[in-house]
Amino acid sequence: MAHHKFSSPNITEMLGVTPIALVTDEEIWTRLVTPQVKALLGEIISSKTEVRETTDGDFGGDEVTNFNDHRLYGGKTGFVRFPYINSYYKCASGALVIKRDGLKFKVLAYFGNPEKGAADLIFKVALRDRRYDGTARANDCALVDFIGYEDMKLNHTLQLPGMPENSSAVELSTYGFMPGSRIVDACGDADFDEFVRAPYKFVGKPKTWLRHFKKAWKSKRSPGQNGNPIPDVARIVPAVVEAMAFERGYDYIENAPSHFHVAKWAESLKYRYADPVQAETLKQLTDGIARIKAAGVVLTRPQESWIIAMQSLPKELIPEQFYLGGAIWPQDNIGPDNLWTYKPISDRAKAVAAANASK
Repeated sequence: MAHHKFSSPNITEMLGVTPIALVTDEEIWTRLVTPQVKALLGEIISSKTEVRETTDGDFGGDEVTNFNDHRLYGGKTGFVRFPYINSYYKCASGALVIKRDGLKFKVLAYFGNPEKGAADLIFKVALRDRRYDGTARANDCALVDFIGYEDMKLNHTLQLPGMPENSSAVELSTYGFMPGSRIVDACGDADFDEFVRAPYKFVGKPKTWLRHFKKAWKSKRSPGQNGNPIPDVARIVPAVVEAMAFERGYDYIENAPSHFHVAKWAESLKYRYADPVQAETLKQLTDGIARIKAAGVVLTRPQESWIIAMQSLPKELIPEQFYLGGAIWPQDNIGPDNLWTYKPISDRAKAVAAANASK
């Protein structure tokens, strides 16, 4: 009888425990939480770590998701398919919450007292293994913020030609705003605050969009920045998460930039656009901004980003000098379409990128 050759699967990863899930809380605190965020939080006073399986959190905004609507315990709602670990660190001036399951860890820092509903979310960084993107299982992660990862066409950049066999990738998302700096805190205008946070939500109300745009144009806030950024977050986080991903054997780190200025920041960090059609759209938008500036119009970086957002309005409502020819920002942060960017970080991924660049 012939001897059967058995495969040697990576059992833990096939069951959904991926390398990025093994980043420790200590490593997150010492490497990823930036000095300015630590200064705002103050020293850690106490901690509690437990396994959870419910969507409810400790306070408003601390909930997790069950996008695939799994029904457990006799069909009850409010539970997640896969349990997750919740670590709560009470700090002198706030709290640090670290959530993790097999695919993702998410770090959230609050300034104030979140348990009493009196705190600002000031810092949020997450890394998510993308191996199940393009399948329904991707949405089983209790820590995902947006539904739609199950669509292969929209989400799996690792199908790009030339990528190494069995490539692996993690998605980065990051956020960092100073406490008390939201627009609504300064002037009490909740509608304007929401417009700056999510301008594409207002595209269907163009008169309101243009009214808010006039105020945003004179400010130093870019789309999405309804709070004032913490300076060292953008400076420190990218290199740290790249190192964490590289050390755990990932080939690529990816990001879905929410707005034009974020995409340009990603470009400066050597991220590339995954979809050639979207890459051409970004080129058209970038060239359009260059034409406006070449005509003598002085623009700040936030204003450049607002002009890009304006392209989603009906053409007749866009001032002629700001019309960019019909190209529209591809990610409205509402629907499932994402502008995926990726960066090679492993040696083999970098070798492929270098070979492709020389062709």
